[in-house]
Formats: sequence, C-alpha cells, structure tokens
Amino acid sequence: MRPALILTLAVVCFMSVTPASSALTWTNNIVLEEDGMSWDYTESYKGQVATAYRKFIDSEVGNGDDHISAWELMKVDHFIRNRLRTILEEELDVKFDSSSKKVHVTDVDAEIALDVLGSTSKTDEITNRYFVTYGFDRNFFDMGSSMSFEGEPETEVTITMPEGAELVSYDGIKIRTIDTKENRTQIKGFFEEEGKITIDFTGDESRTETEGDIESEDETGTESEDEN
Repeated sequence: MRPALILTLAVVCFMSVTPASSALTWTNNIVLEEDGMSWDYTESYKGQVATAYRKFIDSEVGNGDDHISAWELMKVDHFIRNRLRTILEEELDVKFDSSSKKVHVTDVDAEIALDVLGSTSKTDEITNRYFVTYGFDRNFFDMGSSMSFEGEPETEVTITMPEGAELVSYDGIKIRTIDTKENRTQIKGFFEEEGKITIDFTGDESRTETEGDIESEDETGTESEDEN
C-alpha cells in the first residue's frame, strides 16, 4: 500500500508526533458513471493539528515568518496538484478486474481553504478539497465485473454506482449503509486496514432487456432499409 495521496504534504510529516484524533478527518466521495468517474477528497484539520498544518506550510513551502500569505497558499495549491497527479501516474488507484489499463486520469483540481491564511498559531478549522476525474475506454458495464479502489485505511468513503448497476459482493469496506437513491446503489462505510475496497457488480435485468430491444430495433430497421 502506497502512502497517503494528499496528506503527504502535512499529515505524514507531523502525525508521527500528533496523536490521531477527531482533530483530523478525511473523507472520500466516489461517483461512478458509464463513461468515467470522479473521486473527491475532503480533509479537515482542527485545533493543534490545524496549527501544525499552517506551521508546516510556513517552514517548508513559505518563508518562515509565522504567517501564511496568499503567494504561499498558491504555492501549496500548485504543489498538491502536481504531487497528486504524479502519484496517480506512477500507480493508478482504480482498477477493473485487477487492471487499470483502460482507466485514465483526465483532470486534477484542488480547493485549499482560505482559512489557512494568517498567523500560523491560529487553531481555526481548515477544510481542503481535492477532485480527480477519470475516463473509461469503454462503457462501465463493458469494463469488467469487479472494480477496486485504493485509498487511505480507515477513512470514510461513499461509492455511488451507475444507474442499472447491481452490487453483487464487496470486500475491504466496513459497511455502514447500502441504499438506493435515484435508481443508483450507494454504499457508505470505511476503508478497512488494508486500504483497498473491491466490489463485484452486474447490470440489472431491465437494462439488459432494454439494450436487447434497442439492438433488435436497429437490426429490424437495417433490414427494412435493405429491402427498400
């Protein structure tokens, strides 16, 4: 399991001396579509952890004056985007049937909280968001029958499947709820210690039947045109 994707900047550096607690939260929101997916990350720092984050930026990215300025914030934003893209290019965190060959990162974006600005001694909460967009070479239902995600162990995750996808089985996730919203299966829980979730899925019968009807109509239309 490779290290944290975004937390490389701050958490990995000071969590060794700062006990893990509710002062740090990390959530994942994965939305699957037929032609691609999005994986949004939200990290929040509170109290002394927020102070440590600010001080790390000031000492490692800024000028060490105990104050975070706009140019330092922009530098952090640029660093994180490049870092995340580089890590994903080295090893993609999404796979179909144990292969990532037909999955590609199309965009990486970030929103670093303006609350970072100001004195490094502030304990005000900081909430950053990161967005990664992926494209599929083929339709989701033609990519395989299983999908895996590599994330941070024991962090919260929500996975929304495409309309028409049925969850067959899952592994590596501590399930909190499995629900259906707007005809889409939504799985909520936490990555287990290994940091890898695998889901097995299939298309529902109604979708398969609809596709079969469309294909039959196309064939009929072609035959009629040929006769004319």
